[in-house]
Amino acid sequence: MKNEKAFRRSQLIYEFGILMQPLEDLARAAQPPSLHDYRIAIAKVQAGDGAWRQKVTQLTTFAPDICFFQEDREIRRIPALCLSALNGIINHPVPYRDPNQLKIQVGAEVRNAQTKLFNYIDRVPIEWEPVVFEANTPFTSYLRIKESIVLVKNRLHYFDRYVKPDFFQLFLPSVDNAVSIRLVTTGGNARSGVAGVLAVSNLARQQFADYQLIEVDPADLHDRNLRVDDRIFSLGPGVDRAGMALTNFGPSDSSAEAHAEFDRLIASGRVVS
Repeated sequence: MKNEKAFRRSQLIYEFGILMQPLEDLARAAQPPSLHDYRIAIAKVQAGDGAWRQKVTQLTTFAPDICFFQEDREIRRIPALCLSALNGIINHPVPYRDPNQLKIQVGAEVRNAQTKLFNYIDRVPIEWEPVVFEANTPFTSYLRIKESIVLVKNRLHYFDRYVKPDFFQLFLPSVDNAVSIRLVTTGGNARSGVAGVLAVSNLARQQFADYQLIEVDPADLHDRNLRVDDRIFSLGPGVDRAGMALTNFGPSDSSAEAHAEFDRLIASGRVVS
């Protein structure tokens, strides 16, 4: 995530320069451009604005349901606001009589757009690590769990003897289909465990390339834990209830010994789906 976003940020700044180049060239021209030249440059910028806006959204989006919406909106509007100001200048009922003054004004608007870009783009985090605390409220717990899951690259393993169907709709939609999914639980009943989630689990198995619902002995599964790649988190109430009940969610022991214990638990179970 960190390296990808750093690259997207640099690429976005570079492509903004390309997008605004027609206006930048006129602002630096040795001879004052004509109004006709300015209108052509504005049309060129407008032609590339749509594609550039898509690149902005790629930077500000971290998952299908996690996006820095305010920054996205403000950055995307920068070229359009600049063009609107320039149109107001060159289409004014009494145009600037001094072409040199007009050129200065155009250059000022382009620099203002550049300043806005850097101000807003700095608000988008390039290095985003999950922030977790104990004694969270239900809503902040949900958000922090989502923050942790959105960074997953290789594996997402959830251990909960009372897992419920809500887990799938709350947290799996944002996970890439190539991520290894292990849902470890007990036999359960109609509301939780294997019996409670089997139907939706069968659908999830069709979506993810490496997915398993695993049933283990209730005597072996006590605590609720979430493993995101090589980080392990502990929970109070289950992940599926994070938005509905007070919960403690925070980092747990992520040592090699802890991972080996979870691997042993997975190996001891029965793959149901």
